[in-house]
Amino acid sequence: MQHSLSNVRRISLAAAAVVLSAATAFAAEAPNITAALFDKSHLDRVAAGTKLTYNFERNASEPKLIGPNFKNVIELTVDKVNDNATRDVTVQIFRGELEREPRQIEGMTGNPVLVFFLDRAVSGFSLLAGGNGAYHKNRFRVAMRTEGGLAPVKFDYNGKEVEGYRLAIRPFTGDRKNIDKMKGYENAQFDFLMSDEVPGYFAAFQSHYDSPKPGSPSLDESIVLDGVQVPQTAPQTAPKTAGEVK
Repeated sequence: MQHSLSNVRRISLAAAAVVLSAATAFAAEAPNITAALFDKSHLDRVAAGTKLTYNFERNASEPKLIGPNFKNVIELTVDKVNDNATRDVTVQIFRGELEREPRQIEGMTGNPVLVFFLDRAVSGFSLLAGGNGAYHKNRFRVAMRTEGGLAPVKFDYNGKEVEGYRLAIRPFTGDRKNIDKMKGYENAQFDFLMSDEVPGYFAAFQSHYDSPKPGSPSLDESIVLDGVQVPQTAPQTAPKTAGEVK
């Protein structure tokens, strides 16, 4: 069957409109970084009495120099669902010799494991690169406001494929003013894996620190929700330079 040139053009334009409409709809569905990390009610799908277990792993190239390697768990238990849909939770950081006192928090909507990861990320950078912790925290805030959006990704959770988003940030790459003070760790990368299809929203967090300077140790830390298979992809670079400081 042959089409006239005008018909072909109409068909092509109609097809392009469908593709553009689908792409626009998908882009509209993708949350921005601030909305995903801080504004969203991460615990909406978690019922009272549910315990979420996150597997923690620390892997340093020079444990005698920057601290031991170990595996442990972080447990988040929803004790109560309040009338306003907030949660009262208990957070247990580690078990065994490293066990900390459990912390009970009332009226939560966000997932407190995010805060633990960010604190851990800042302390890890301070350990390796030195510098002021408050300044490092501010670099994270800048990065999470100015770097690109979330990349769609699929991964397995309890044997089922789910859809979510992945975020990679490099908070210190754009800080040219202080780059000489960072001992080569300015490209430290921090990854977030998240999905509405997993309880607690956050599926995994990963930190990676290394330096090209001879003798510099590397450090990797991960926090992964039990049942999540983190997709093995090439390292994702931040699409923009966060808060460039000249």
